[in-house]
Amino acid sequence: MTNKWTRTTALTLALLALGLAPAAAVTQVSRDVSELGPVPELRIQEGAILLTLEEAITLALERNLSLIVDRYRQDEADLNLRAAFGIYDTNATFDGFANDETSPAASNLDGADVRESQFKQLNMRFDKLTSSGGRGQLDWNNSRTDSNSLFATLNPSYRIDFDLTWDQPLLRDRGRKATERNIRIARTNQAISRETFETQVIAIIQLVEDAYWTLVEANAQFDVAEESLRLAQQLHEQNRIRVDVGTLAPLELVQSEAGVATREEQVIRARGAIGDAEDRLRQLLNTVDDDRYWSAKIVTETQAEMDPIALDLEGAIAYALENRQGLISKRLTQGDLRQDIDYFRNQRLPRLDLRASYGLNGLGGDVTERDFFTREILFQAPGDYGDAIDQITNGDFEGWAVSLVATFPIQNRTAKAQFALAEVNYERGQAELADQELGVITEVRRVARFVDTARQARQSARVSRQLEERNLEAEQKRWENGLSTSFQVLQIQEDLTEARQREVNAVTAYRKAVVLYYQATSQLIETSGIEILDQAE
Repeated sequence: MTNKWTRTTALTLALLALGLAPAAAVTQVSRDVSELGPVPELRIQEGAILLTLEEAITLALERNLSLIVDRYRQDEADLNLRAAFGIYDTNATFDGFANDETSPAASNLDGADVRESQFKQLNMRFDKLTSSGGRGQLDWNNSRTDSNSLFATLNPSYRIDFDLTWDQPLLRDRGRKATERNIRIARTNQAISRETFETQVIAIIQLVEDAYWTLVEANAQFDVAEESLRLAQQLHEQNRIRVDVGTLAPLELVQSEAGVATREEQVIRARGAIGDAEDRLRQLLNTVDDDRYWSAKIVTETQAEMDPIALDLEGAIAYALENRQGLISKRLTQGDLRQDIDYFRNQRLPRLDLRASYGLNGLGGDVTERDFFTREILFQAPGDYGDAIDQITNGDFEGWAVSLVATFPIQNRTAKAQFALAEVNYERGQAELADQELGVITEVRRVARFVDTARQARQSARVSRQLEERNLEAEQKRWENGLSTSFQVLQIQEDLTEARQREVNAVTAYRKAVVLYYQATSQLIETSGIEILDQAE
């Protein structure tokens, strides 16, 4: 039977082996929001949007607002990791001090009736944390003292203290694990952020595919409804001719006219379903910025039919357990919790800190020696800051110190509770991970069964439609020979329409089932021809 069904809807359902065949090109998706270019344009031709499935996915991944928000979250995680490494930054401290003071003499030893003194100080300090938990510190302290005391041998005097100090925890807070805990957490959060981004990409691909195939189905169902209306109109016109020539009762004309009205109602509903499906797809493609996209019809260019995919249940389960984004994120969290046990075990230890320092000292200035009783000048020699520098560089005056400081918390309830809590969190996480793995296994088995059921339903629907077409042809011949009624023909036409509707639904349902299968097995990104680019360092 050659009609609009075979010309239009059959074209929509024509076999196009896509399956796991390589896509035309790999679409690269950047994680970095700064690398997003201008919003891609849709192809518009004669007032209609031409759209393949691959284009729809690509446009959604570039334009979708939720994915743009996720890119900002990933930037935040990257910046948090960079900030965590700030513990290894070198700190520089500079301080200066100046003082000018006069005071009455308390005794002849003050060297003046009114004591006058000026003091200036300029100090520099550099300190840096190391991965062992130790902190190194360099101090360069400089001071200048000027006094009117007759007993001041160096006046003005310049003093330099150059000291190197090392503070090292020997028990609590010792080692890289304790020092870099926040870095480890930030790195885990960054990795989880990447997994979350991939999860969002998968979700968008699934939503776009579902919306795309829903639109394909709506268009095909509209074709089915129009073909059903055409058959009803054809029957009604034939009845009119027979009534006019008196070979058919007028009641038959009423029945066929009712059939036309019913089919027109179906066409109206099918047209509304197309509008709903188009708006859903427009929403995912984020077309709100251009009014043209809201009014333009969307023409889907990718056909729904595909060859059945091969199902390897055991392999799919193993792959999903290894690669599912939710499981990867949970394992990353569990790794963190496991290391937290070691960290809080360390926090239960007493503090035992070693401090070692080594220093050089220098002193310079104008030298004046006086007689203690007569206060007459006996000797004078010029000096300056350079004398102190020379003593430092020559190592004339040096000193060192070593100390140990021990602190023993008597009850230590906080550290003990934190350690116990870390163990509880880890054990709970292990149970949650096992539950998630069981859920993944169950989901993969369910969707694999769903795919197989959808495949069988598609085959059955095709056979059913073919049989209904043959049944209508037979009933049409019976009607032409006066062996059937308009009511019977309309009923079989309705049966054919339902069979065609089931076949359309079965074809797109199989497509959607395959998408769910790839989503459950964490293969949807690869099978959609998507490559996620890491951010440039």
